[in-house]
Amino acid sequence: MLGYPVPLAMATQHPDSASRGFDAPDEVEEALRDLLPVERGGLGLDEKMIDYEGKLTPYHQVQWVVEELLRHGLLPGEDFLVTPRIPSERLEEPERQVMVLWGILVANKKAIEKTGQEAVRYIINPMSSTGYEIYVVQRRIIKMQRLAEEELGLHSGRIEVIPLVEDFESLLHVDKILEGMKNALLNHLGIHYSSYRVLLGKSDTALAYGHLTSSLSLVYALSRIRKWAEENNARVYPILGVGALPFRGHLAPDAAAQFRNQYRGYRTVTIQSGLRYDHSPEDVAYVVKTLQEGLHEEPRLLDDTVEKRLTLAARVFTREYLYPVVRLVDAIGFVAKFVPRRRARLSHGQYSRSLEASIAFTGDPGLLSNPKARRARLPRAIKFSASLYTMGLPPALIGLGRGLRAAAKEYGEDIVEDIVENILPMLRQDIEFDLKFLSIEVLRSYVDDDKLLRMVEEDVEYAKSYVGSDPGADEDYVELLIEARDAIAKGLKREAEAAIAKAGALRGSLG
Repeated sequence: MLGYPVPLAMATQHPDSASRGFDAPDEVEEALRDLLPVERGGLGLDEKMIDYEGKLTPYHQVQWVVEELLRHGLLPGEDFLVTPRIPSERLEEPERQVMVLWGILVANKKAIEKTGQEAVRYIINPMSSTGYEIYVVQRRIIKMQRLAEEELGLHSGRIEVIPLVEDFESLLHVDKILEGMKNALLNHLGIHYSSYRVLLGKSDTALAYGHLTSSLSLVYALSRIRKWAEENNARVYPILGVGALPFRGHLAPDAAAQFRNQYRGYRTVTIQSGLRYDHSPEDVAYVVKTLQEGLHEEPRLLDDTVEKRLTLAARVFTREYLYPVVRLVDAIGFVAKFVPRRRARLSHGQYSRSLEASIAFTGDPGLLSNPKARRARLPRAIKFSASLYTMGLPPALIGLGRGLRAAAKEYGEDIVEDIVENILPMLRQDIEFDLKFLSIEVLRSYVDDDKLLRMVEEDVEYAKSYVGSDPGADEDYVELLIEARDAIAKGLKREAEAAIAKAGALRGSLG
């Protein structure tokens, strides 16, 4: 279907910017700034995600954004694409998904009337775990296009579905999802995609499995995609869904070159709000230029032996990550209530995250028999990450040292050496960054748990020895953490939010 350049830089509506928040009307102007060329005062990005997953986005926002872009002379398919992420039918009402899709078709009607081209050519289906789910959404789109043709006179091309694969098990089997998607579309609808786009998300896997396992899973998934594409003589264009902080991908100026190497094989990368608003436009331009230089590099191919070794190591990494996280669940949930909202979202409960799958993956008796672990519900990744930073504990450090040591002991030093030197070459940048935002003293004021603190200190000791330095947290930054802690203790929400936001701005993203 791609008769135009595949977008490189997808601006999103993630609520991870510390410096500012957004109401729905602000998001139209935001999209214009994202997509306008740099010489016209914009960021020069080429794709915009309008987000409906767990987010109170107006149904007409896609139309409003498209009309604003057209008003400024931008042409769909040539200067930009708008790519909505629709609600999950499993977690929200199907009616809401239908209304979002109708709004998308109305937006395309406006674009076709003015330019002859559709502005929306893809939609993103969240939490995709089977190819059948993609068929269900595609069938619904086709039905609604027929209705739009009958009632609105809209004659448009096919809108294709991008599966968003964001949990560990699905990332490891992304090739099976693509195969199931291909077969279901062909067998049930007679449709064959000439190319595929697939979005690989890091954050949810990081939250449930830890930084090491989630980083490995992206490299693993890129390899599986390449193998599937070669076997099926297919074109697949991976999209990496990542944020600015290490736990969520570390797409930031200080690590852009290493990111390009570690995750080579990407075709599109999300440029989230933290990068766009907590960094300068020059920094954004540098990151995009660095990504551009890495285009068309093939993903690293992992053979069966390496895949098995990575899976065994990931089991250990996840186990060592989960033990402290389970002990931190209550504190994280409490602090998360004070993390400032940056977008209008649905209630916490609908999209809270469970640890059941990751606990089962470890097979660890201590975790499997822990009722608190099985019942644990965590906030979404951005609030989770922001809460831990606020507590003085950067999340990418959790389980890292103990995980690497345990994997070396159980499976050999060569596995760990291969991972840190070849598979995850940006790990050093991740650690160096997060050590600058660590404060054990602040953490102690939130938790009275000697075993937990010993685990964290082991992780930190290894991290410092690995990078050969101890940068220590900036005094002004620690002062903001103390200010946030004191406000939280007194229940002063506004004061806590202000301190948390200022600290996030210093990091370069809220969470």
